[in-house]
Amino acid sequence: MKKFLFKSISLFMAIVLLFAQIQNLSANNIEIIFASNDESIFELDENVLSVAMYELNRLENCIIQNEGLYYEDLKLLNSALIENVSNSSAPMGFTTESEDPLGIPAFLWGCFLGWVGILLVYMITDNDKAQVKKALTGCLVAGGVYVVIGVVYVVFVAAILTNVATTDYYY
Repeated sequence: MKKFLFKSISLFMAIVLLFAQIQNLSANNIEIIFASNDESIFELDENVLSVAMYELNRLENCIIQNEGLYYEDLKLLNSALIENVSNSSAPMGFTTESEDPLGIPAFLWGCFLGWVGILLVYMITDNDKAQVKKALTGCLVAGGVYVVIGVVYVVFVAAILTNVATTDYYY
């Protein structure tokens, strides 16, 4: 009875303290100051865009004028047109072979999403076997952790039930 009373009073005092803190926070005026936003950065300036795309436009015009000219040919000629241009494309976040799928390691895809993560890694990386293997490893590690936690839980419950069954209670 003494433990029950002590726990009840402790719980009541914790709740009173929580409500007192909430009241204190709600009584104070909290001023939130937002930095002024310069909306001009969201406007499209055609001249700035043209300057930024100048090199790419030069490369495009060269390829249009010289039909049959490819990136590899310009690379062999050490052309200045391809100095800041790469031959790879990664649309909408899809990655090349050396990168993680969407910037998240494949192990984590498999670990947190299981077989769905493996399937996503397979589709995003276009069957990159190394990445799919990492996702499978993550899935297996997560499965192993779940099994170990389940076994520990069953052993713990069995130990408690055994202790309860063998204990004599006197009233």
